[in-house]
Amino acid sequence: MLSSAAGGFRPAIVDGESAEMPLSPEPFVAAFTATSIEFFETVVIAYALGRLGHWREIGWAVFVGHALVAVAAVVLYQFHSQLPLAGLRLLAASLLFATGGYWTLKSFMRLRAHRRPQWATDPLGKIGVDAQSPASGTFSAAIFLVMLKSSLVEAAEIAVFVLPVAAADRAAWPAMLGCAAAIAVVLALALVANTRLRQIPEVKFKFGAGLVLMAIGIGWLCEYALSL
Repeated sequence: MLSSAAGGFRPAIVDGESAEMPLSPEPFVAAFTATSIEFFETVVIAYALGRLGHWREIGWAVFVGHALVAVAAVVLYQFHSQLPLAGLRLLAASLLFATGGYWTLKSFMRLRAHRRPQWATDPLGKIGVDAQSPASGTFSAAIFLVMLKSSLVEAAEIAVFVLPVAAADRAAWPAMLGCAAAIAVVLALALVANTRLRQIPEVKFKFGAGLVLMAIGIGWLCEYALSL
């Protein structure tokens, strides 16, 4: 049986089936942590394009990209009940541990080398946009498509991570609230930071986020092992 952890409860697993129990905060924390890191990259790139005058293009691209992935995630979530809960728990725990470990190690190496990712130091170069190409006043389909691709990629990475966590804990609402809260916080941070947005120590934040996800993953893996 999988039961309480970190001050809360989740669906117990008994012979591969689940029993209704109060939910833990872990799906919310995991969704908030992963979404805030991924969406921050989208915001940095969007802000760089916006400074060239392409606010309409990036606004629509970010909205459409995340809306498409959100709809796909909701549709896919409907099939989670057809999958064994124990298997979903193992998948989610492994994903949490692997992602957290990768983020922690990668961020640690960057901190030691005093390096930052290209999207933070050269966001326009990251997506292949010429910094000397200001908006002409007409809607640029090229800029829209470039930003749409970036938004789709980042949103898909969020969905790939959050879906198994939400399904494994039967916690769609906590996971969605975690995603929404992260987006709201990142947007508020962007408004406050404004021109200093790229000065935010994203490597340190990702290092901390990696530790959080890895800790949750280890806890879930231990619970799974004890349930065997």
